[in-house]
Amino acid sequence: MSEDETVAFAVLRLLPQADVSPGRAERLRAACHRELRSAAGEPSTRTAHVWQRLVGPALIGAWGAAYLIETLRVAAAVYGF
Repeated sequence: MSEDETVAFAVLRLLPQADVSPGRAERLRAACHRELRSAAGEPSTRTAHVWQRLVGPALIGAWGAAYLIETLRVAAAVYGF
């Protein structure tokens, strides 16, 4: 756990507890835990797999290339190239 996460969790613990019945709080907690467990597993659909393996990295690569090109263009303009 990073230092930022530790600080965030410490701040969350300081927040006042919501006015919810103990039974309702337990049901909400159980639902959250179920959702987190299912989200942590492998992608359940082919679409999720394609996104994680192909589309996501391609978009990130394209964004990085565009950022690099723009940075070089601005540097060239600043230094008169």
